[in-house]
Amino acid sequence: MEHGDWRSPVIVDLGGAGRYAIITNALDAANCMSDEWPVNGGPAVDEAVLLCLDAVLGKASAEEARRAFLDAAHEAGLSVRPDSESLH
Repeated sequence: MEHGDWRSPVIVDLGGAGRYAIITNALDAANCMSDEWPVNGGPAVDEAVLLCLDAVLGKASAEEARRAFLDAAHEAGLSVRPDSESLH
């Protein structure tokens, strides 16, 4: 899979009116967490960035990266739509 493409996208609310991102792969997720994340750091986001980069390099699966991204969003208290099954 190129860039660790995900089977289904994740839409994450980055706070503020209309600030959201549609994330479709591990590379976009790593960039989002590095450049646009409204919360500074945290264990889940740190792990997710590394896992997403590993997925881009083929060292982790795209779905592992997706789950880690969802965990990071949960840790940051961000709303995820429409797919929130991994947050429970």
